[in-house]
Amino acid sequence: MKKIAILAAFPLHHLKGFGKAFQPKGHYATWLPQIAEAWDGQKEVEIHWIVMSELVQERRDVCEWGQMFHVLPTTQRGRSTSLFREDRRAIGAVLDEIQADLVHGWGTEDVYGLAAVLSRRPNIVSMQGILSYYALKSRMPARSYLQAILELFILWKAEKVTTESQWGRNVVLRRNPFAKVDLVEYGVQQVFFETKWQPEETKPFALFVGGISPRKGIQDLVESFRDSKLAGRELVVIGGGEGEWSENLQRSAPPNILWLGRKTAEETAQLMSKAWCLALPTRADTSPNVVKEARVIGLPVITTRNGGQASYVRDGEDGYFVECGYVDGLIQKIGDVLGCFAKAKEMGDHGKQNLECLEVARRR
Repeated sequence: MKKIAILAAFPLHHLKGFGKAFQPKGHYATWLPQIAEAWDGQKEVEIHWIVMSELVQERRDVCEWGQMFHVLPTTQRGRSTSLFREDRRAIGAVLDEIQADLVHGWGTEDVYGLAAVLSRRPNIVSMQGILSYYALKSRMPARSYLQAILELFILWKAEKVTTESQWGRNVVLRRNPFAKVDLVEYGVQQVFFETKWQPEETKPFALFVGGISPRKGIQDLVESFRDSKLAGRELVVIGGGEGEWSENLQRSAPPNILWLGRKTAEETAQLMSKAWCLALPTRADTSPNVVKEARVIGLPVITTRNGGQASYVRDGEDGYFVECGYVDGLIQKIGDVLGCFAKAKEMGDHGKQNLECLEVARRR
């Protein structure tokens, strides 16, 4: 039986014996547990997950959904500057132990993509964010710039690359025109399929879901809702942010912006069911899951063309496009949706219909 090793930041709180103490503080890969659960019971290959964690002191091996999870200790400091030497050594030892036939590295934000392409085994790298593009569009932490440089090496070294969107595929090919790139989208959690969009006519509000960072364009929304044209409207923000920039932004925001912090998928789905639109004026996104979640529920989407989310929006039908940083345009489009309940409902209905048509076309 062939053996596949998946190197990924799997959210450990989904595994038995780990618990809430292992839940990541920020955004995490919600799609990975869905994939693992979907593979439960398959008999064609032997699947091993290799996960690095600073919360364990020694290696822990757990069997879940018929798959082995190897959780290895690491540290928070000095990893990227050493090119993840110790992490790669530990991962390599497990790969030798299990005799992996294929190594799948998930993402370039950490060690996993780099370890996959340097494993001397057949490999695939799945992109999450494309850091080398993000670095051109928005400020990032210093470590991310080093990761962006490593990403360029990874994209030239990988035998095969997958990305979530045609936009992402095009960006990858600009970095390596010879890359073998497949389009593989990540799924939406079941709770969003089970949630019905039921906005209240007397409570119009826009919803933002994502990290409180410059790349997501949240600063443009803050300026928009400061304008007198949106003074009587409300913006609800789900998501966390760390550092001085995020704190200053929240402190200076007008009172019609409600900062809720991080929420569970269930809580997010409930707020989506009541919102009149999703607003995501991002500078760059490979394929933000929140737009897919909004589409599944039936929520109109106001976003930019700078990312894979653009393939889920038909301008003027189920949402609007705005230019990055164009606050006046954002004010106008949000005002159009929040100012007319019938318009919001019409766009939401179009969104669900367009999503169904898109899914049918992709299956052909």
